[in-house]
Amino acid sequence: MTQTAESPAEHAAEAPRESGGNGIGIAAFVTGALALAPVALVLGLIGLARYRSGKASRRSWPLAGTILGAVGIVAGTAIGVAYALSDAPQVAQDAHAKVDVVNVGNALVDWSAAHAGATTPVSLTDTGYEVDGLAIPSELDRLEARGVTVLDPEPYAWCLTLTYDGGTSSAVAFSATEGLIDSCPAG
Repeated sequence: MTQTAESPAEHAAEAPRESGGNGIGIAAFVTGALALAPVALVLGLIGLARYRSGKASRRSWPLAGTILGAVGIVAGTAIGVAYALSDAPQVAQDAHAKVDVVNVGNALVDWSAAHAGATTPVSLTDTGYEVDGLAIPSELDRLEARGVTVLDPEPYAWCLTLTYDGGTSSAVAFSATEGLIDSCPAG
């Protein structure tokens, strides 16, 4: 019969691990999977420190959380930079201008039906537009740089132009007879 004895150095090299204590590591993984990258990164680093000190029995959960957190931060930063460098804010401003001109144009259509031949009363307000006392809120991000013009060549044939800053275009139009158009006819 052969007996083997473990040396004290072999025992000291591997610190005893507690059987539990993996909650922070699991939380790191879950927050990483939920795309809460900064939280996942911090919890993952804490979980790895707990594993190294022997307070946690598993390294995989906090390591996965740390990796998901780091990847999420890098991906989020890349997406943010790409958005900032794109023309998406200008395209959104153009879409908001179209919503505004359609809303004001529709209010003018209703007003024109009741006031045939009268000059169309459109004005700017601090929060949007006004058509003969009817307030219409604006969707534009920059209210200070906008203008509105109505051409009244004949009853029921008016054309509304909205000018604005911050878009890929600077104007959008609405015709009483055609609805949303690129621009009012010169007149």
